[in-house]
Amino acid sequence: MYRISKEKKAFVLFLSLFFLSILTITIDYNGSGVFGFFEDLGMSAYKPINQSFNTVVNKIKEYSFLFAKIENLQKENEILKNEKKVFLQENSIAREKAFAYDRLIKMFQFKEYYSYEMMVANIVGREPANWFHSITIDRGINDEVENDMGVANYKGLVGKIVETKQNNSQVLLLIDQGCSVGAMVQRTREIGVIKGGPDTSYCYLDYISHDADIKINDIVVTSGMGSTIPKGIPIGQVVAIQKEKHDLFQRILVKPEVDFNKLEEVFIVKNID
Repeated sequence: MYRISKEKKAFVLFLSLFFLSILTITIDYNGSGVFGFFEDLGMSAYKPINQSFNTVVNKIKEYSFLFAKIENLQKENEILKNEKKVFLQENSIAREKAFAYDRLIKMFQFKEYYSYEMMVANIVGREPANWFHSITIDRGINDEVENDMGVANYKGLVGKIVETKQNNSQVLLLIDQGCSVGAMVQRTREIGVIKGGPDTSYCYLDYISHDADIKINDIVVTSGMGSTIPKGIPIGQVVAIQKEKHDLFQRILVKPEVDFNKLEEVFIVKNID
């Protein structure tokens, strides 16, 4: 049997102790040693991957926050849009009520000023084939409305009743060529007849004598003659006068006070007290 001599045993023991010492010194050096070396080597290799991963995670967090913020802004924007719609609707209703109130106040003042029996009526239609020349109102025979009664608003004469039914009536507007009403120049008391003309923005005051004193801006009112329309309702202002040397009458152009494009409520002037 092969035996190891004492010298060899001592040499092996010496080598073992030597390498153990080297290993111990390496481990204790800077707290790392061989294992630290491999650890540093591994960390060096992992570091770029770790940085990339962290960058991706941070970007995902940023985008998630951004998307959440955008979603919240969209919700807030939708709420604001709805609130704006409600506000505009309420504002529109309030403005419409204010306009209606203003019209009614003026109509009430008009009614108080003139000592006529008046009945309020709403416009419910216009003649399709003759849009600006006649209107339909929601008062008729059941309301004791009769033909030739005058129709006015707070600005002045609108026209006269030409056809009545049970619950509505047709009004021929002052600007229609078929409409004629007794009229008077307020300043001079000259009597004539107001008629509609081809230009639906104006009327003509006829049968005023050639020598009558008529001036631009003179006020023309109803005369109360020749119809059931009472005296003194405003018609309009004189805007032009034509006098031919050999004519018996002046040709007088009158701008009505009423805006016939914006009629909504009117008065039926029934009779004089």
